[in-house]
Amino acid sequence: MKRFVLLLLATMALAACKTVKIENGEVPDEYLSRAKKLEGVYSGSFEGRRGQLTITFQGNKPVLLYKDARGDSLVMPECRSSMNDLKWVYVTRKGAVESAGFYFDPGVCMIDGREVVLSFADDYNTIRVSLLDRRVYDRRCRWEVTDPRRGPQEICEIVQRDMTLNGKFSR
Repeated sequence: MKRFVLLLLATMALAACKTVKIENGEVPDEYLSRAKKLEGVYSGSFEGRRGQLTITFQGNKPVLLYKDARGDSLVMPECRSSMNDLKWVYVTRKGAVESAGFYFDPGVCMIDGREVVLSFADDYNTIRVSLLDRRVYDRRCRWEVTDPRRGPQEICEIVQRDMTLNGKFSR
């Protein structure tokens, strides 16, 4: 019985989706052939600015580049931002790459995000790009009567909202 339970748990672990943490920005050899399917030039826009997103490989290391009419900064050109090494990849049960995160350096601009997230369509022809712009904390309050003798009480909580910068690119 114990072996059956262990076998069942092992099977479930193998069948599950997983996030693969990347070291040194290099794709592990077992995922390289799938990752290379993403290589290419994608046209589209980021925050309303038309541009091109390019994914190339230098050995096992993917390189992510963005270029538009104002330069090669994903955010404003004066920020001098850069997209750096691959940080993680999310792989589905079928072995498809669903999304990936790259380290992001905002340069001199005040952007909270430190990673660019790419989400891939099933056919790898469309990429959605998102970057955390800033976090906003709202105080939300409501009145509740928890004890009729004490009357209504104000109950407040802090709610976090993420404001993201978004884009979509296709081959």
